[in-house]
Amino acid sequence: MNKFWSYMRNKLFLFGLIGLTLLLQNCATRQPKTGFELQREIWDYTDGDEEPKSIYLTSTKPIDSVNPDKLVYDFFRVEIDQYPDTVKLFARVFDSLGSFVTNMASPYKLNNDVNYFSSLKEYLGKVYNVREVDVKDFHVREFGAKDSIPYNIVLTVDYSGSMTGVMDAIFTGTNIFVDLKMDYDKIGITTFNKDFDEKVPLIQDKQKIISLYNTRKERGIGMFSAVYDAVLKNIEMFDNTSDEVPRVLVLFSDGDDNYSKKELDTLMMRAKERQIHIFSVAFGYSKDDNMRIMSKYTGGKFYKAYTKEELIAIFRDIYMSLRYYYLITYHPPKFWGYHKVRSYLSIPGRKLDTLWAEADYNTSDLMPWDKVGSAFSRPIRFDYDKFDIKPESIYILDEIADVMLSDPKLKLEIQGHTDNMGGIEYNLILSENRAKAVYDALVARGVPAGNLRYRGFGFSRPIASNDTPEGQAKNRRTEFVVLAK
Repeated sequence: MNKFWSYMRNKLFLFGLIGLTLLLQNCATRQPKTGFELQREIWDYTDGDEEPKSIYLTSTKPIDSVNPDKLVYDFFRVEIDQYPDTVKLFARVFDSLGSFVTNMASPYKLNNDVNYFSSLKEYLGKVYNVREVDVKDFHVREFGAKDSIPYNIVLTVDYSGSMTGVMDAIFTGTNIFVDLKMDYDKIGITTFNKDFDEKVPLIQDKQKIISLYNTRKERGIGMFSAVYDAVLKNIEMFDNTSDEVPRVLVLFSDGDDNYSKKELDTLMMRAKERQIHIFSVAFGYSKDDNMRIMSKYTGGKFYKAYTKEELIAIFRDIYMSLRYYYLITYHPPKFWGYHKVRSYLSIPGRKLDTLWAEADYNTSDLMPWDKVGSAFSRPIRFDYDKFDIKPESIYILDEIADVMLSDPKLKLEIQGHTDNMGGIEYNLILSENRAKAVYDALVARGVPAGNLRYRGFGFSRPIASNDTPEGQAKNRRTEFVVLAK
């Protein structure tokens, strides 16, 4: 027995010695990963598999030379600047190799007997009383290389220390991007860390852009990252550009803002006022929630790069998608809240399921960047001297209920306000009863009572003069104030 245990101890010692030797060899030869490679390793270890693989545009191909069963249909971006009059959907049809499919709509359509874009639907609301609406009247127009649409484009790149691992891909991708520009486009290039650096002003000369960039591209890599401040400075670069020429800001960052003095709400308001479409490209394991918001709510597009090769492909995809697309325009149903839109394609010879694309947009009074304390007003109507909500205001209650049920953390205070007709006590009671009527209606729609409270202010908080009928009408209002989110 003693010999057996002695034998086992020797075996265990030998295995341990071999394991230790292998471990020391690996430690001596394996180099630690840094930058993008480290981010990629972290992403693979966590939730990277949840993201679907993307196909990026590389070329074009006519509809009569593609395999109908290998097509992809998507919405590249959505513009709602002219809502509720018009919504613009920028659609793409491409094959599994990234070839944009052409000749499916006027003025480049090959077969006028085929209606490829067969139907369009909107779904109003996200949770409460969702309604389906068939959009009968919509127009599709194809855009391609023959359409001389100029763009004003600014590329801005995060030059903070966390980005050093992808700089070579940024350098390559930027040169590819500039090389794709049309003669009538203008491109500017900037970088930022805690400081902002204009590498190339917004100019038209391709060779000058490339020369200036390659001369200055390695300048200014530093510490910290002021993403929001940089976006605001980039917006200023469009100040002297025409409103008739589309403005595009392409932002490359890992999304980690640790130095800005401004906040997201400021830049979102400025970007929407100036009609600047933000295309955000996030790297690897990034803090990208706000980058997604920037793109979604300015009519841009969000990308996420997992490899350097993919990053370079994204540069090309952005420029090609600005050139090649199907523009679907229509008069949308009026609904101040969440919209989901779905478009269906009919492709002759396709054996698989119907091809469709889906996107969503938000026309709510509450946006993701709104802070606690922000307020909005809705024209909820009441009969004179009463607190019964008029039937024509029911849709407003449905919209607000849907917003609140979609975000369980959202808490609102309902505030009732009146004009100065009548006494102080009378108006205080009337305004509180009206606020409570709204409260009761929302609770009846399933909104938790704990997420609401109501108050009446009478005519103590006018927003206009009570000396005119117009001013009095403005003062008779129901306001909603964000208490928590």
